[in-house]
Parts: sequence; structure tokens; C-alpha cells
Amino acid sequence: MRKSSIKRASAASSALLLTFALAACNSGGDDPAAASPSGSVASGTSASDTGGKQTVTVAVFTEDRFLEEAVAKFEQAHPDIDIEIQETVPTDTSGNQMKVMKGPGDDGPAQEDIDKYANAVGTALMSGNAADLISVNYLPVDRYLDKGMFADWSELAGKDSSFPTAEYQERVLKGMKDGESWYAIPINYSVEALIGNKAAIEKAGGADDSTWTWEQFLALCEKIASETQADGSKLQALSGVEATEVIGYVAQSLYGKLVTKEGSSYSFDEEAFRGYLEQVKRLYDSGAASTEILGKMNQAFSTTTFSAPMDLAMLPGRLANGQGEVLNPPGSGQDEGLPFTSDLAFALNDKSKAKAAAWEFVKFLLSEEIQSSPSMMAFPVHQESVKTRLTQFAEELQSGRAKVMIRSADGGGAQPVTITDEQIESALALVPSVGKYNRKDDKVIGIIAEESAAYFSGSKQAEAVAKAVAGRVETYLNE
Repeated sequence: MRKSSIKRASAASSALLLTFALAACNSGGDDPAAASPSGSVASGTSASDTGGKQTVTVAVFTEDRFLEEAVAKFEQAHPDIDIEIQETVPTDTSGNQMKVMKGPGDDGPAQEDIDKYANAVGTALMSGNAADLISVNYLPVDRYLDKGMFADWSELAGKDSSFPTAEYQERVLKGMKDGESWYAIPINYSVEALIGNKAAIEKAGGADDSTWTWEQFLALCEKIASETQADGSKLQALSGVEATEVIGYVAQSLYGKLVTKEGSSYSFDEEAFRGYLEQVKRLYDSGAASTEILGKMNQAFSTTTFSAPMDLAMLPGRLANGQGEVLNPPGSGQDEGLPFTSDLAFALNDKSKAKAAAWEFVKFLLSEEIQSSPSMMAFPVHQESVKTRLTQFAEELQSGRAKVMIRSADGGGAQPVTITDEQIESALALVPSVGKYNRKDDKVIGIIAEESAAYFSGSKQAEAVAKAVAGRVETYLNE
């Protein structure tokens, strides 16, 4: 199910256009290894091929330029290992293609493509014929963890004395765990955060965003919306967002509280969910939240995703010259840091016959050389590589190879953006605050959004909706 979230922070007030030649980012002239046929993820594990080489099969949603280049370099450095990429949705990485990044707000891939990948991987895993390495993005990982289908990376990565763990953002590197089992290693990551109106929050009494709960956050929203600001105006807490998106965002951040497991059975906290439904509806009924787009500084809070280090470098503009501040999203009340997600995190098939070779490939993807590649578009897990990518981006802007323009929603003139050393250091200072992996089942979040619509439209009571959600979620998770 496509991720449900509140509208991104800058979607209403600005459009970010980043245009650059992908060919200029190509760091090598080697032809990448040929990928396996599109959509095929069930070729099974293989220890060797007819040439005496080991073959490592890798199932991914799509093979982008970063992965394509990394495979070519790995095979050149490891002539005894072939990497067979099995992508479901092909990506065109040929030629001097220009790529336009429109900033936050992209809905992501088509749902049918997500389903195609999840179904193909699921079928391969259940048949015992899955790839050695499996990208877990878009997968219902809990059902595969329950069946012991993913190996514990601690047995390989955790015992490899040649792997310099201290060079990595360790809470990210080892953040994808199920209990004590380290089931996936992220190659990159993105950061989820809130942008808050600093003056409005202080006027309402302030907040400790490191430990605040959703109950505290929603109460603060109501208080802010009821107060008159210094200029005589009143702010909405949230704007330009549907109530179903808000409840979906709540459910994502509290997934581990709402969905629990006892023994082999999953349950959904119907009573707690009903409470959140009622609190969100009260925000809209009171006028503290609305679907009207008002702009990021005409509302108290908006969500944002920092998809790459470059987003942090351009943060001053997104904070409206000091009027805004970066906050942790509300959660369970524990100081867990900014949540992160990853669109390229690998689980190791427990039935793989090429585990050691698979780890060599993952370790190569985590190396400083590959993590610093210009084709790495998200946050590198390697700490020094984050600074390298920021420096590369600043140089690209200065040379004109890349151009960033920020323009207002009213169509005013766009201004070019430059990145200073001070901005780079400020961006790097935020990275250590990243901590919690945002783990959830997207289908569960989709069920919540779908069923909740009836309550927010007034056609069903909160109790009935909460009961319906619990029934569908528990049926799905326990099937």
C-alpha cells in the first residue's frame, strides 16, 4: 500500500527544481553487468555457475544507476563472483537523460508495481526459491520473519573484524532489527521530521519533541489554534491535509504500539486507535486543522522528508529564515531520535548457499567509495560519505553542473540556491539525531486510511470504524 502521510512541508509554499545530467554523475566508463529479465525474482540461490564463479542473486524493486554502477565495479574487483540483479520495475539509466526532482510530495511508484514486487518476492520465498539478497522495501517483513526466512546479519556482518562499524551511523546500520535479530542492512536512508513554527510553539508553552506523545502533540495543536498570534492572526495547527492522512501518519509512528504480537498471534489495539480517531476528528471539527492549503508558515506543523543530504543543506530556506525548526515526530514517549526509512535495505535469504559472497557484495555497497558515489541520491550510511556528498553537491552548484531554484507558490521569480560551508556543517550536525527505523506494514496503513474515511465523513461512528479496522488487520496479519 502506498505510504500515507501528511503533506510535505514545502509542497504548498514552494517548488524545488533540481536538474542535472545523470551522465555527468557517472563515475566510471565500465559497462554495467546485464540485469536478469524484468520482473523475475525467483531464480533461486546459487553457489556457482558453469564458469566456476559464485553467483549472488539480488531481488530489488528496481535497479537504479547507483546499483548498476556498483555491480559493475564489484564484479571488476571480484572476478570470482557474479551479481545477478532481478528487478521488477525497470529503470531507464541509459544515455544523457536529464532528471528533474520536484522536491517533497512525490507519490512514489504505482501501487500495481509495488504489488507486483511484493507478490513475486512472496511467492519465491514461500516456494523456497528466492534470491540470496532481498530488498525489503514494500514487503510485509513480519510474515517472513515469523517463518524464519531471513538470516541474522549478526552472524556475518557482526563477526567480520575487517568491517569498520565505527565509520557508520550505527543506529541506522543496525536499526532494522526484530528483537535481537538484525534482519536487514540499509544501504541508504531518508529521514522523517516535522517542521514547526517556532514562535507559535513557544507562545503555547513549548514542547519537548524528543519525548512527546501523540496525545501531547494533538493537545498542543488545539491550544495553538485557539490563541491569537503577535500580529493578531490565528494559525491552524495543520493545513492542506486530509484527516485520513493524519490518522495514517499517527498509525505509522505508533505501529509497534497499535499492532502487537503474543506467541504466533497478532492483535490490533482497537480501543487506543478509537481514541486517536476521535482526537484527530476533534482537530478538524474545531478548525485547528483543515484541508485548505495555507502555506508552511501559516500553520504550526507540517511533515517533511529529508531524502538526501542536499535537502539538509538547503534547510535554511525551508525553515523560512529562522521562523521554523526541525522537530521529532510525536511517538510513544521514548527518546528514539528522528525516524528513518530506506528504499534499499537487504535481507539475507536464510536458505542462501552464497551467504559469504552476498555479504561481500553488501559490504562493498557500504564502502566509502561506493557510498560517496555521485549516483547515491539518498543519505549514505557511511558517516564521512555524507560530508563528501554535500561537498560534491556544493561544487556542482558552483560549477553550474547542477542548479537548484526555489520559487514561491504564487509564481514569483525563482532564486538560485548556493550551499555554504556553514550550511554543510549545520546539516552534518543533524545526522547523529537519526535513530528509529520507521517499521510498519504498508497494507495495514492502507486498511486504516480506507476504513477511517467513513468516520471522518460522518457515515460511521468511531467505535464501528475501530472495530472494522481491528478485524481486517488481524485477519490479514494472522492469515
